[in-house]
Amino acid sequence: MKKDKENKIASDQQEAQMVKQAIKDDQGLAEVAKDIQVTVKEGTVILDGHVFTDQQMDLATNTASAVAVEDKVKNHMEIAHPKKA
Repeated sequence: MKKDKENKIASDQQEAQMVKQAIKDDQGLAEVAKDIQVTVKEGTVILDGHVFTDQQMDLATNTASAVAVEDKVKNHMEIAHPKKA
């Protein structure tokens, strides 16, 4: 039983890395990829952090869904306005 739990945790970690990489590689998310946190718990991808537009939010969610093993994504991100220099 312990081995199954360890395998599930490792699988979740691998899936989180795959989703993070897909978000990082997407040109439409280049300016916000560093601000998006990805965790996977029991096969569900959870996105946290912030983006600047509705389009980026949709793109991040769609990118995660395309990579997610079980196609379960919860989006907890917020839209933040970019700071002016």
